[in-house]
Amino acid sequence: SYSILYHVYARISLVIKMDKHVEIEYKILLNKHSFNKILETYHNQITQDYVQTNYYFTHPLFNEKHYMLRIREKNHTYEMTLKKPHNKHLLEYNLNITQKEKEAFCQNQIIDNDIINLLKKEIDITLLSQQFSLTTHRYDIQLDEGILSLDHNIYLKQEDYELEFEVYNEESGYQKFLAIIQPFDLHYTHNAQSKIARALKAYEKINK
Repeated sequence: SYSILYHVYARISLVIKMDKHVEIEYKILLNKHSFNKILETYHNQITQDYVQTNYYFTHPLFNEKHYMLRIREKNHTYEMTLKKPHNKHLLEYNLNITQKEKEAFCQNQIIDNDIINLLKKEIDITLLSQQFSLTTHRYDIQLDEGILSLDHNIYLKQEDYELEFEVYNEESGYQKFLAIIQPFDLHYTHNAQSKIARALKAYEKINK
């Protein structure tokens, strides 16, 4: 019985453990033609094809701090993510939560977990608000340098197309990204606005 209890406890610990890592990615917006062209080129290398919805949270201090908080729904699972600036990149915290916790938090009820406890030290979490979401049809392609993702995004009666490359190494990943986009006559100068920034801009435009 001790062995059974140990394995149950180990499994629960794995589920609730918060993941923390530095996110290094390069991304550009595409038009529909370029999106379909790249999708066709990499069609046989697609490792995952799925739909996910990000529920974004706003706070009066998030713009100033450059923070992002979301809950991602994918295949009936829910993950809370906090992103904070870290040098030139982002420090990302991820934590699995339940559907019940997701629904409660989206209705402005306070839940207790490691990410919320981190935020409590810096902001008044009662001012968090969930006002809009963004749904992505994503195609993932696993490459040696990282994961290349083609995203078709729909939010607030708008849609856009995006290419993201989350890499393991900043320099080699950057060179690979340039090599990927060059055949499609695409150019990179800096990362496109984040999904939440684009959705927030659309939200503010609607609510002027």
